[in-house]
Amino acid sequence: MKLLNILPLLSSIFVFWLGIFVVSKNKNSIIHRVFFLLSVGVTIWLVGTFMMFISKTNEQAIFWDRFIYMGVVFVPAFMYHFSVVWTKTKKQKILIVISYILGFVFLVLSRTQYFVDDIFKYNWGVHSQAKFFHHLFLLQFFFFLALVLYNFYKHYIENKNASKKNQSKYVFIAFFILITVGSTAYFPAYKISIYPFSYISGVLFTMILAYAIVAHHLMDIKLVLRQSFVYLAPLTIILTGYTIVEFIFTKFYFADWINTTANVFIFILAILIFIPLKNFFYKIANKYFFSSLYDSQEVITNLSNNLRSSLDINKICNLISKTLVDSFHSKAVGILIFNEKKNEYFVQHNFNFKINQQKRFFNDKNLQNKFAKQNKILIIEEIKNSLFYKKSKSTIDLLTNLEIEILAPLNIKNKMIGLIVLGAKESGDIYNQEDLKVLQVIGSQTAIVLQNSLLYQKSLRFSEKLKKEVSKATKDLREANVKLKKLDKAKTEFVSITSHQLRTPLTGIKGYLSMFLDGDFGELKPEQKKIMIDIFNNSNRLVRLINIFLNVSRIESGRLKIEKKKFDLAELVNEIIRELKIEAEKKDLKLEFINFKNKLEISADRDKLADVILNLIDNAIKYTQKGNIIVSAELKNNKVKFSVKDSGIGVDSEDAKELFNKFIRGRKITQINTSGSGLGLFIAKKIIELHNGKIWVESEGDGKGSEFIFEVPVG
Repeated sequence: MKLLNILPLLSSIFVFWLGIFVVSKNKNSIIHRVFFLLSVGVTIWLVGTFMMFISKTNEQAIFWDRFIYMGVVFVPAFMYHFSVVWTKTKKQKILIVISYILGFVFLVLSRTQYFVDDIFKYNWGVHSQAKFFHHLFLLQFFFFLALVLYNFYKHYIENKNASKKNQSKYVFIAFFILITVGSTAYFPAYKISIYPFSYISGVLFTMILAYAIVAHHLMDIKLVLRQSFVYLAPLTIILTGYTIVEFIFTKFYFADWINTTANVFIFILAILIFIPLKNFFYKIANKYFFSSLYDSQEVITNLSNNLRSSLDINKICNLISKTLVDSFHSKAVGILIFNEKKNEYFVQHNFNFKINQQKRFFNDKNLQNKFAKQNKILIIEEIKNSLFYKKSKSTIDLLTNLEIEILAPLNIKNKMIGLIVLGAKESGDIYNQEDLKVLQVIGSQTAIVLQNSLLYQKSLRFSEKLKKEVSKATKDLREANVKLKKLDKAKTEFVSITSHQLRTPLTGIKGYLSMFLDGDFGELKPEQKKIMIDIFNNSNRLVRLINIFLNVSRIESGRLKIEKKKFDLAELVNEIIRELKIEAEKKDLKLEFINFKNKLEISADRDKLADVILNLIDNAIKYTQKGNIIVSAELKNNKVKFSVKDSGIGVDSEDAKELFNKFIRGRKITQINTSGSGLGLFIAKKIIELHNGKIWVESEGDGKGSEFIFEVPVG
């Protein structure tokens, strides 16, 4: 048996193996199942070709030719169906149904003598001759295959995603070769003597699709060649070389040269050159198919064993980095540790990323909530093509500029430890599903080890600190006891003040409402109007007090948040002054607003700043007996400076130090107004600090007035 006769059989094995592998990875996927059916159809064709080559009689040749058409008649339908599903082409479902119906029709017709009959003998074998229905079959065959190539070409042209575009290119090439080269198998049916190149299309089709799967993530299945690439490539070279030599000698009528002795000689030569060829293709694979040449389980096991041997965070990071570089052949690897308090990542390890001296990176909460906290690997190229990109454009652009391709979270349950950062592969290939699965397992192992290392380092630092502070332990305990007493006193005052302040306005409201409901006033008269005004004022007072206590509660629990929006600060101040001007006029105080610019646009929490400004102006009115209150606001060094200056009782230096603390009131203030809570300035300070600003008081002393000032950034 000549090697030429064996090649169709080998091609059928390659094609069928690829089909089995693809469908085994996702049996529920329609595209995987259709691809498997296509591989079965092509396999039937190749097996039938092999059997035709070795047929001894005409009857056997016709039998195997008709056997071939059991698969070939469905190849157009399988190819077309695959192209529609894979390219997501719409409005072609009817054509899919028609293609399958025609497949069954021609399957029945192929059993008759009106499809193929008689024998055509030529230099390389025998073939049955095409009849009338075979002509019709070829028309629909090339019609649907033309649509197949059109769908793939259109998908390649219209696709903007680089990865998908590469997939389209290789799929188009693979199917183009299978269609054009494979179609030459019909020539002998029309008495055209041609060398049987057609069966080589099966090998080429398989290898090109295999490359697309390995290098470009085709059909989202993991690696398909692994070490087999190293064996298939040299085998294909040897068999192709033999086919060319046989063709040349047969062409020049030296067919007798190809005899059994020559085949034995060629077989021995093939064995001798196979090893050098295998080593050559191993180097090629190592350059272009890095990920296909590592054993994922071995990588994970070795790393796990090595990670147990150290708690040194630098050694751990170096080991992880080396493992990833050796396995994936990544150009760059980084490991970042997350600081939850500062809401930022700092660089613990960097291999080849060009970050200059930058060691810290701001945390993007959108990306963290969407990917990191969900323990999902972030692929930069994929996020660029999603709607989510707009929300984190600046962060994604930064990662792109740093040539980062993958971010893998390091989580322990719901706790963020850090990130593994990967650059591109040296081959330019994308990270496939095998890589991502390995990376996810490594991430889980790394998170635990890094957490242990960080805790170990923390314990060492704590031990050192503990040694230094042993001598201070007694003093600290005394101070802590004093603070606890103060806190206990403050708590008591808080409860007392809360009860008093909430009870008084509620009692007033209830009393007035009771009198009104009992008909003590009859129809609304001036007296009734006055009472209703008192009710309104008490209600407002109650609301403000409740808001104060709620804000204190939120501050203590860390739940006080700000929501920044752009607004005109000058407009807000004017609104508050109009609201408080009646109170100022009752005391014959002059209240005026000096604005150095007509419009002061800032980005801040309008409602919370309104509470601060209202509190400062209201305090100035309460504690100023005569004179004026000047409110001013100006832009300076990209900050807004706001002040309330009064001619009131003033603040002494001792009170000024504690005035912004909780439940603290000036000593003279309590003599003028006994109803204050001592919380207004405390809340004001917390609000200003949340805006990254500062607040303070300036006063020349008792009776000389005071000026309360705060500064906040414009943006």
